[in-house]
Amino acid sequence: MAASNSNPIFNFPRQERCFNAFMRIYNDKAFRSLEHRGWVVDKMRENPELCKTTLIYHHEDEYPGYHDEKRNTWVYGSDDKIRDSIMYPIPVYWGGNAAANQYFDWRLVKSGLGYSESNAMKMPEELRATVRYAIVGPVKVKAYKELPERDAFVIHTEGVNLESKSTAVYKAIFTGGKRKDDILTDYFTRHRSMLKLIIESAMSQVDEGERAWIQAPMIGAGCFLRGIEGTDIPIEEFLKCQVMAMQSVLNMAPPEYNFVYKLCIFNTDEFSNDIIAKYQKMVHENERLELGMNKDGGNVIGNVPYDVPSQKVFIVNAGDSRSCIGNGMDNDPTVEGFIVANARGYNPQWQNTSFLHNAYFNPDLFQPATAAASGRQVWKATMHW
Repeated sequence: MAASNSNPIFNFPRQERCFNAFMRIYNDKAFRSLEHRGWVVDKMRENPELCKTTLIYHHEDEYPGYHDEKRNTWVYGSDDKIRDSIMYPIPVYWGGNAAANQYFDWRLVKSGLGYSESNAMKMPEELRATVRYAIVGPVKVKAYKELPERDAFVIHTEGVNLESKSTAVYKAIFTGGKRKDDILTDYFTRHRSMLKLIIESAMSQVDEGERAWIQAPMIGAGCFLRGIEGTDIPIEEFLKCQVMAMQSVLNMAPPEYNFVYKLCIFNTDEFSNDIIAKYQKMVHENERLELGMNKDGGNVIGNVPYDVPSQKVFIVNAGDSRSCIGNGMDNDPTVEGFIVANARGYNPQWQNTSFLHNAYFNPDLFQPATAAASGRQVWKATMHW
């Protein structure tokens, strides 16, 4: 009990202050409805474990930071990069689009969470392009019509962000005079790594004998490839890399990993017949893959298979590691806004508590070694495969 009592997520007054600080930062317009907002606070009071998140990172990224005596500066290690990313997010970030700034207030970030815009801009862009992690945690889903209140999990991670030529990843992939093959190889490796993080995040939460049902959008497609326009490499080439990356993780994940990955494609008209056919063929060849398409089956937060015995459900939020979890919230009509805040009111069947997965609700994430010494492992490395 001592470990639980020392865990900040069980201190409701502290958590409520944190929640209220976030709401002020978002100009009190974060959720689609005040009812949803109040319900999240009630669930946080009743179920403090909804803030119990786990951060998954790639084992191969591990390296320590050190002091460079010659330059008299600290050289970031892997822990430093991740900690900076989760501790100093830009509340709303749309690939450098200044329009996002109207939806939050930096002065209230400073007074509420204790950091400034300069903190958020400190990490060099070339380092930010190498930050890779996912955050996973439990959620409650609000009762709706005939559906009772339900339990699920949400995995938050970022696709390979090429939404504009100003993103850190775009600069890392396209600068330096790389050949086309090298660019596509780099992209494949990054996309595969992201898929591996999703699978590892789900497997970190299931017990022996349980299956993970992973329901994910076509993360990394759509607006995340917008920056490719105008280059001499067709977007189709990057989509083919995504197909190959999916095939690779499904085949290479350890046989003891019991999961199904449902890929949700909301609008098949956005993709060529060839890309869709490749995924359909993969479904017939690999029992680990399911495919949902268009409005009936392609909504990542529709047709969620709750209450299947010995199965836990994981919804994947295509987030942005540069922003808070939820990003523009109700002002963000993208997958992230829909999943976290019911943006525009389009998905009332999926009002949930995943906003509580922001790291400030679980400050153990900022000090994983200290938490582990108290019996709380909040950072986990991926397995070797």
